[in-house]
Amino acid sequence: MELVVNPSAGGGRAGKRLVALERALRDAGLRVNVHSTRGRRDLHDTVKRVVLDKAPLVGVLGGDGTFHDAVNALLSDEGQLIDCAETVFVSLPAGTGGDLGARTLQLPSDPAALARVVATGRDRAFDLGKITYVAEGGRRAVKLFANIASCGISGRVDDLVARGPKWLGGKAAYFVASLRANLGWKNQQVRIVVDDALLYEGPVMTAAVCNGRAFGGGMLVAPDARADDGVFDITVLGDIGLAGVATLSSKLYAGTHRAMPEVTVGRGRRVVIETPERDLRLDVDGETPGFGPATIEMLPGAIKLRHP
Repeated sequence: MELVVNPSAGGGRAGKRLVALERALRDAGLRVNVHSTRGRRDLHDTVKRVVLDKAPLVGVLGGDGTFHDAVNALLSDEGQLIDCAETVFVSLPAGTGGDLGARTLQLPSDPAALARVVATGRDRAFDLGKITYVAEGGRRAVKLFANIASCGISGRVDDLVARGPKWLGGKAAYFVASLRANLGWKNQQVRIVVDDALLYEGPVMTAAVCNGRAFGGGMLVAPDARADDGVFDITVLGDIGLAGVATLSSKLYAGTHRAMPEVTVGRGRRVVIETPERDLRLDVDGETPGFGPATIEMLPGAIKLRHP
């Protein structure tokens, strides 16, 4: 097994977990080669190298952002998915949010239990999303994502989380950032087309295109989403004002927000987000790569992932 780790993920939690997890993996009968990376570029190059070498099993220890970086190592310079058919991936969560690993994949946090998943889990096809967007400086760029791509206040929240203290932990960090993000916030204008049909047009707080179920440290924005059905679940949190934020927040954590009149939902394989706004910030797997407008496409069964 090739174990790729970002030691600084989650404010250093990944590095602290490495020793216990490596021991548990070896106790479970696995031979482990550890690749400790020194940043995003190093992680990207390491994952691409072991995949091109046809490593049968690659574990990624870190947060959702670390797995996002690992997935993007599979993107060629031409914006296409490289051949990764010989490799099975496994996410080993140790980050700030934990939305993909803990909530969508339902992976345990205990090292021994996690090692049992790696040793005995099932390998299943796992969908990825591909987003074309506007990067800093105005150039067009392409990224892959494993969990959720969204726009609106979620992008502002992620920017604040990235610049805030990591010791707070996932839910607390996102809660504090959400409170700060609402100060002075004005809902932004978008037009959302799904599979060539208009889904929504008007002001939004957040629009989320979901492969996974949760974002923002546990908000179940798409509680029925499956990462192996070849279709995105789309949730649009429409023109919700400051007075409705507290109600929305509690419903998002419970996954009951879809009954609200300001919420629009849909499903599809290709989503186009148009906007007259110059600062419609994106949230892509907890990262903030740039701005809309954006086109989001489904890549069904793009990788193989080990599940409990």
